[in-house]
Amino acid sequence: MILFRFLRPVFVLLGAAVLPLQAAIPALLDEAVQKWTAEKADWAFTQRVRTYSDDGLVTEKRLERYDPSLPDDRRWHLLTFNGKNPTEEQRDRWETRRNRRPRKRTNKPPGEYFDFEHAVLSAETAQTIRYDVPVRPEAARLIQVEKLIIGVTVNKETRTIEHVSAALREPMKVALGLAKITDLDLDVRFDSNAEKSPSSPASGQPTGSAQATVSKLGNRADYAWSDFKRVTTYAPANEKTGANTPSPAPTAKGETDSPPPRLSSNS
Repeated sequence: MILFRFLRPVFVLLGAAVLPLQAAIPALLDEAVQKWTAEKADWAFTQRVRTYSDDGLVTEKRLERYDPSLPDDRRWHLLTFNGKNPTEEQRDRWETRRNRRPRKRTNKPPGEYFDFEHAVLSAETAQTIRYDVPVRPEAARLIQVEKLIIGVTVNKETRTIEHVSAALREPMKVALGLAKITDLDLDVRFDSNAEKSPSSPASGQPTGSAQATVSKLGNRADYAWSDFKRVTTYAPANEKTGANTPSPAPTAKGETDSPPPRLSSNS
């Protein structure tokens, strides 16, 4: 499920909210999750990284693009480095190091990450219903599981996931106390297209952004994700058939120290 593939780095660091028990997964939520899982797609996204010195000055800025529809040695692409186009040497060195890491396979069903049986209805309108959903403690070991809030909103007519949000209740320590997550803000929406048949899966492009601040051994780093796009995960056999269509990398346009832009309608 592509949503949970994107959230996986957060799950490695974060835990889940402790919520009251329910006997079974709510029927509407269960149907929406099953539709999402059936799509078997993945996400490309742009990642903005900023690191800081002890006195709060920016020491490095990078704008990166990740596209899982590309072969392993081309998944990550360095767009800008410290607000400028990187030199060939900088790009080659960074991309070689980044793409050398093994591709993370995320073919586990979402139920192995999320405890849908313990989802709690938290808000409802005539068109949508929102559930607060905990992450399974075993999906994020050695993590305080009570400090993460995840909301999943389902469209009643299309019976598909329409919005996902995540935030921290308070800063939390991770990695046996060597690092701390001090801020998390995930806000991703999906086009639920009311003209679709209620039985069809949600295929709209995601829009929105996600941000996190991590402090490791006193060194702060800010991460921001945007420009999400659904893609087909690369497989070597597809190279011959042309089934993989990579998403176009965004053009770097003068990165500044302003916060990363939030998307509104198109990704």
